[in-house]
Amino acid sequence: MFYVLTTILTLSLIIFTYFFKKCTNKNRLLNNSIRKIAEIIGEDPESPPLYISEKVRKKIKELQERNYELELSMRNQLTILNNIIEPIIITKTDGTITFANIAAREITRPGVEGRKIYEVFEEYYVNQMFEEATKTKKLNSGEITTFINGEKRFYEVKIMPVTLEENNERYIIILHDVTNERTLEKMRKEFISNVSHELRTPLTSIHGYAEALLEDDLSNKDLVRKFLRIIESEAARMTRLINDLLDLEKLESGNSQFVFEEINFTDVLEHVRHIIEPLAEDYGVEVEFVYPDELYMIGDKDRLIQMALNLVDNAIKYTSLKEKGKKHVKVEAYKDEKNIVFQVKDTGVGIPEDAQKRLFERFYRVDKARSRRMGGTGLGLSIVKTIVEKHNGSIEFSSKEGIGTTFKVILPVNKEEKIDETL
Repeated sequence: MFYVLTTILTLSLIIFTYFFKKCTNKNRLLNNSIRKIAEIIGEDPESPPLYISEKVRKKIKELQERNYELELSMRNQLTILNNIIEPIIITKTDGTITFANIAAREITRPGVEGRKIYEVFEEYYVNQMFEEATKTKKLNSGEITTFINGEKRFYEVKIMPVTLEENNERYIIILHDVTNERTLEKMRKEFISNVSHELRTPLTSIHGYAEALLEDDLSNKDLVRKFLRIIESEAARMTRLINDLLDLEKLESGNSQFVFEEINFTDVLEHVRHIIEPLAEDYGVEVEFVYPDELYMIGDKDRLIQMALNLVDNAIKYTSLKEKGKKHVKVEAYKDEKNIVFQVKDTGVGIPEDAQKRLFERFYRVDKARSRRMGGTGLGLSIVKTIVEKHNGSIEFSSKEGIGTTFKVILPVNKEEKIDETL
């Protein structure tokens, strides 16, 4: 019995000694770990474990807050970059795109990030510029022309090398849309060319016929009168052109004063009717006026007369050119809710489809020779459009060759009101 008891006590002692050593070793490892953690966070290694634990908890919380702030800052920076209207692309040295903002994704091929420059740009010149920038490690710039949704666009491109930490290189590509500037530049050149041409033609005629008169003995009075009539006609044409140019410049620059007051638009049409009816009779065109007795609105009466007269005069002249069929122009006006609708419909020669997009451009004429013969300067519709816009109105048209053209002007009764878009 004693032997059994001794054996049990011996085994118990062995087991106790084993577990005690194991716990002691674990405790030693735990203490060592706590000391190392204390050293890492800058605390005394002999500090109590609970104190170290609390300091670690606070440190972890600080790191989490700092990490959140960094993530938030990065998201904000991405949001800023994505809201910049200029396309921005960031690439590695090998041309792999690491970032493209929304504006850049809209003008490149789909799936930008992770692809190479040459895979997303249709314009090869961008690739040449990029290669040059990677070789020289300097800013490279140029201009490209590209088509976006079928529309021709012009961009100034700048490629800038940037060196990051640990010698990492990135290249920032910024594209600036200069389409409006190039369009305006083209329009300016065309305008100067057109003005020069329009003035040169009558001046050449005046000079030629005046020279002929000077060299003639003036005995043939019929010939003299003929030449003088031509000179007078060409001088009048130059006067109309210059007056239209000055008028358009004043309208667009804001130097022309509009007198907005309550008027009856019917009075405008009555004034136009008295001027137009003799002209229509000379051209052999039937004109029909349809409007009520009262169409009150806020507007500049003289400018509205100019607008209406121009549209009706054009309709009559171009309807008179029709060789066959009825020659009829209908001038109509009516009130529709908060707007006055003014419409001129003719059965004339119509406007070719390819010319309709440019109809309101300065000096643009579908048939230049025919327009000059009828006394047109090519500025009338530009002036009409400007007058309508000054009244916060809108103008539109529809036309088919050989069938006729309809111009529709919508003018708000109160100038400050917006056009009813449902019309």
